[in-house]
Amino acid sequence: MDSKRKNPRLYFNIPVQYEVLPANENNIPPELARVFQRVHPNEEGAGKKINGRLKDLSSTGAFIAGEPPPLLARVGLLFGIPGFAKVEAIAWVLWRRIDSVTCDGEELAKGFGLLFEYLSPEARLHIERLVTMQNASEDLDPLLVTLLE
Repeated sequence: MDSKRKNPRLYFNIPVQYEVLPANENNIPPELARVFQRVHPNEEGAGKKINGRLKDLSSTGAFIAGEPPPLLARVGLLFGIPGFAKVEAIAWVLWRRIDSVTCDGEELAKGFGLLFEYLSPEARLHIERLVTMQNASEDLDPLLVTLLE
């Protein structure tokens, strides 16, 4: 799939487990509290673990096919990618598709787009390395064998 994005994506079909996280309460000084505005995450369904499929991934975000959480929910994710067994991340739901749809002959799965709030530096670097390898190769599959050694 051709990608003109600022942060190119890797395309997968990898199992992922996710859950909506409760909001963190921040105590800020009263003088700031009167002028400080913060986005409050949607906590609907908090704590329920849901299985989905990681369909695309970049160092800044991902698309998960599955039951979409509410917009602006903060979610915890657990998944593996080639060469990196366990990735734990926290992300914000920025958009969602509540039903599968066909657009220009392509089936687009029900799911949601995420922006990472937390992704370990090691995982982020590994994803960047995979993207670089993908962009330098017509087929990433033979390169995955090297990564898994």
